[in-house]
Amino acid sequence: MFKKVLLTLSLMAVVGMITAQSLQFEYEGTVYEDGQTIVCEYSEDFGEYHQENIRIKNLTNDPLDVMVEKEIIESLPGSSNWFCWGLCYNPEQMVSSNPVSVPAQTLSSEPLSFHFMFDEGVIGRTSVKVYAFARSNPEERISLVFVADNVTNTKENYLNLGHAYPNPASSQVHFEYNADDNADINVVVYNLLGQEVKSQLISGNQNRISIAVDDMQPGIYFCRFSVNGEVVKTEKFIVKR
Repeated sequence: MFKKVLLTLSLMAVVGMITAQSLQFEYEGTVYEDGQTIVCEYSEDFGEYHQENIRIKNLTNDPLDVMVEKEIIESLPGSSNWFCWGLCYNPEQMVSSNPVSVPAQTLSSEPLSFHFMFDEGVIGRTSVKVYAFARSNPEERISLVFVADNVTNTKENYLNLGHAYPNPASSQVHFEYNADDNADINVVVYNLLGQEVKSQLISGNQNRISIAVDDMQPGIYFCRFSVNGEVVKTEKFIVKR
């Protein structure tokens, strides 16, 4: 009988070790459940839906190199999505190429963020599942589901703006537009990290804006247009050498 009890306890311990979770998601002190759905908030500053400042906690007693991978659940033509984990990755990239080292029993110093953007006139819902896992054990994963739905966030467009061209661009990127002659239009360019790269103030009667990109690093950028102090449009373009 004693041997049976010992065997049972040993099996329970093994099962506990197998099912023990090595990682968890946290946001400002709140622990997210594995598989929890996060509805991303709309940012007028960037013209995108996003969730930022999620940390990944290492629950083990050893440092772990943590990777992130995304899986498309609901796709919507005319929308794009990307994540930042140590680096910000292009929408086409499904798994992080560089791990982030997270010390034992510690929250990651690097935040995880997820971003969605819709092209002009595209209305609907898109969702993506994001996994986090230790590079040494890719089969053991935790996940969150990120959702963006712009049906309830449509906004009158005060600026008739064309898409960026050429796109990709190597020396200059151009936008054709129509606006009121008295409109003050502020154009701000951001990189994937949300850092301002350059800005320009133009008048409504010019009808075209040209932005020099030959001094910018290759990658994805966002151009935010504000009319009379109100953000009305964000356009994406690529710098390529």
